[in-house]
Amino acid sequence: MAACWGTWTGRRVLSVATGAGAVYLLYRTVAEALSSAPGGTNHYRLESPDHQDGLPVEEVLSRRVCEELLEMLRAQQDGRSRSAILRSITRCVYLMDAKNPTCSPEHIQLVASCLDNHNGDTKVQALNTLRAFATRSLFTAQVQDYYPKILDLVISSRDTEVQVAALRLLNALPVPPNIEPLLRRAVPNLLGFLQWDNYAIQLQVLRLLIALSRKEELLPDILNCQVRPEFLSLMNNSQPGKLLCEMLLLVEVLHGGCAKPRRPSKSPKSGSCSLYEVLFGENSHLDEHLLVMFVHPEERVQLQACKLIMSLWLYKLDAEIAAAALGKHGAGSAASLHISPSGESIF
Repeated sequence: MAACWGTWTGRRVLSVATGAGAVYLLYRTVAEALSSAPGGTNHYRLESPDHQDGLPVEEVLSRRVCEELLEMLRAQQDGRSRSAILRSITRCVYLMDAKNPTCSPEHIQLVASCLDNHNGDTKVQALNTLRAFATRSLFTAQVQDYYPKILDLVISSRDTEVQVAALRLLNALPVPPNIEPLLRRAVPNLLGFLQWDNYAIQLQVLRLLIALSRKEELLPDILNCQVRPEFLSLMNNSQPGKLLCEMLLLVEVLHGGCAKPRRPSKSPKSGSCSLYEVLFGENSHLDEHLLVMFVHPEERVQLQACKLIMSLWLYKLDAEIAAAALGKHGAGSAASLHISPSGESIF
């Protein structure tokens, strides 16, 4: 028993020392780098932490370090220095207690102000720091206030690293209310990103589109959005399994949304190539791409494709049975069928 206690205590002490030491070294590294830089100051100093409120020493120290780093961020204007500080703040936020963080809304506003910095790495680190704050339920709503700004970075930035960081932050946030008009304008750009040869952007965009497709008020706009005829070329066995699984899930969510009784929206323009037509129209080649997925080397892709094929087939069967019943009895409503954005049956 004594031996076990000694072993456990030793591990605990080592864990605390390692956690506290990492936070302290993190602070010292940034502080010394800033103090030794041209025009730097030497007033960055961290007092010895007290064991407050029964909190572990690494928790107290991470709070102190985060407070000091935020003050350093306020004082620094150089983009490269701000980037280093933001990276350290991000680590401290993840170390802090999720239920009792020490930061304030003003701190989030300070971090968000770095999104206007001309330095690309500073923007990336600011987005990562906001994502860390978003994991703390007390600050999720405050980070949500910057949703339009973050979405604009995705659409307008020419820096792919900034775009990926912004997309990851959007995927970590709930979609705020009353933002549908902005999202509708962004949908064509998001679908266009799927044609880029950039795995990280494609993956994050697919995850965002899945979340947006689950919103009934946005579904018609997504389905009516114009896409290239080769849109389905993304579904090929040369793609990574994770990307294909997200793509198949998006198609499943879109199909499930179409299956719900709904009012038909405006019809697509004549000769247009809408996402609905590419996926579910009469000339769609979706079935061919799904069958190809059966020989993908990853089993999860095969299972996801099989699930989607069964869903499509079962709905078609149900629609045929419903149509036969309506024809036999001469009554019923087209609203009970699978209605497309143009008001037609999907099959």
